[in-house]
Amino acid sequence: MPKKKKPARRTAGPRTAPGLSPLRAGGRALGDLQVEYRTFLETEEDEAVLAPGDLEARLMESLGWLLVDTGEPVERSSATYFGAAELRGLFTELVPAVAEHNGLDAQELVDEVRVAWTTYLMFLGESGAWRGAPEELADCLDVASGGIAGTASDQHSVLDALEAAALAVPAEEELRDLRTVPVVTGALEALDALRAGVPVGEEPVVDGPVVDALRAGVGEAIDPVALWLDWTASGVVEVVDGRTHVPGPVDALHDVDNRRDVAASVLATAVTNVLAASSTPAAVVGGLSVVTASVLDPMTTPQLRAVMESTGDGDELPAALETVRALGELGVLSAVEPWTARPGVAGAVHDVVSVFFAEDRDEDEDEGVGVGVHA
Repeated sequence: MPKKKKPARRTAGPRTAPGLSPLRAGGRALGDLQVEYRTFLETEEDEAVLAPGDLEARLMESLGWLLVDTGEPVERSSATYFGAAELRGLFTELVPAVAEHNGLDAQELVDEVRVAWTTYLMFLGESGAWRGAPEELADCLDVASGGIAGTASDQHSVLDALEAAALAVPAEEELRDLRTVPVVTGALEALDALRAGVPVGEEPVVDGPVVDALRAGVGEAIDPVALWLDWTASGVVEVVDGRTHVPGPVDALHDVDNRRDVAASVLATAVTNVLAASSTPAAVVGGLSVVTASVLDPMTTPQLRAVMESTGDGDELPAALETVRALGELGVLSAVEPWTARPGVAGAVHDVVSVFFAEDRDEDEDEGVGVGVHA
């Protein structure tokens, strides 16, 4: 999503420390772990992305950039704990700044550094060298890989992050952002049409003026009959003397909260429909990953590929990209990478994710296993 600009911390790469280059700083922080990490790369990792030597070099360089930039003292063999926030800053601010300063392709450098850190964090976990809590390592891996919600234990933090992102947006701005999605605008226009009092006809309503008005607003994105049932069940629309009645003020300016809630619900339904129409379960997870990341930490195709490969679904990337394309056509995601969404859609995304997490938990209980949503 478009992020608020922060005061510039740098204009030409990271700060420097006299007599200590980033490469030396990173090497010192790795210390005795360097040999073990190199062995891990040579025995465990596929060289299709980067050779072990290149991964090791990218890790030491970027670790050095982080240490030199923050000004922290560099202690030997100390690279055994990191915070998710500082790694996010490394990938989104520091590495792009280094790339710009050195005339490198920023996206390519970020992708390579992400791969290096993903392998290193995996090494710390498998070797037992990680000094933090397991959930902290999972959070760092999520940031490094560009993924979200690696295990069921991460689901709560993902929902919390989405809720915090939604609460940070004023209601007026949220409604304005939601209305940029065509299906939302159409649904609100249909609601205004129903406000005028449309004949309902016989129950159950399966066709007629009401369904026509809703279909004109939401098109194929949402089943108009299902939308009618939802709105009547939730009290958005009532039937009075055989005609539609919309409770509340007529002036939308005095009804921001209600219209915001309706708009968010419509968008959540439309996004859920797109995900549900995916050709494979892995495509659903891929699309869910991208739409969630769009308001937290936007992803690119290489990052989505890394996430899917980490769960053994690399072959399903084309199907996931098709779901992402459909979300773009819906108007939720940006047309260019990284895929972003307006801040005001965070609440709707939260509702979508919470539904999928709940379904995943139900399946786990039925099967007697505890696998969370992988993204």
